[in-house]
Order: sequence, then C-alpha cells, then structure tokens
Amino acid sequence: MVRAGEQRRAGTAAALARATTPDESLRLLLRSYVEFALQHSHLIGLLIGELDQLPEKERKASKQAQRDYLALWLRVLDEVRPGLDTAEAKITVCAVLTIVDNAARTGRLGRRADLADRLTEIGSALLLSS
Repeated sequence: MVRAGEQRRAGTAAALARATTPDESLRLLLRSYVEFALQHSHLIGLLIGELDQLPEKERKASKQAQRDYLALWLRVLDEVRPGLDTAEAKITVCAVLTIVDNAARTGRLGRRADLADRLTEIGSALLLSS
C-alpha cells in the first residue's frame, strides 16, 4: 500500500508538471488517477474495505494521505471553477473518484479496452459541468 501511494504521488506530480493550463491540470490529474486505479484495482479494494484493519500509525497516515489527495483535487478544481461551493466541489470530486474506484474493481467492466477513456470522459463531464 505504501508503494502504491508513492506511485500515485509520482503519477500525480508527473501529470501536474506536464500541464500548462488549469483545465489541462484537471484533465491530466483525472487521467493519472484513472490509470492508477486500473493498474492497482486490488489495492483500491484494500484501501476502501480494510483501512480500519491497519495498525493505528499506518491507518492515520493513510487517512491523512487521502485527505491531502482530496485537498489537492479541490485546489485544482478551484482553479478551473473558481467560486464553486466547497461542499459541492468535495462531493463532485468524491463522486468521480468513487466511480473510477468502482469501475476499476468490477471484473468484467475492468477488462474493457476503452475503460480508461470512458472513465476520463465521465469524470471530466462531472467535474466541468456547471
């Protein structure tokens, strides 16, 4: 789980470093997460279902990493949609991440060759809708 978190951070940093506009930052952040989730679907399940089973130190660190990751998404989304209500932004980001997580963990669905593209389209539509 620690290595997966490091991979997610590295993918996120690489995606954001390539972006030249706020819109591109959001799209690349989304694509980075989609690719991470599809490559590590088994870990997504562990993070969702077994987080409370971790020793306290690791559980606290994992929860803090999740809060930090959500805060990053909210900052990026705020650059694209300034003035968006904070609660609405948080719900939207959490919904997008949940859709990606669930799709990545659904066996038959996870084998679709176009799944990354479809999830990116769905996530973009939700994040950018007014």
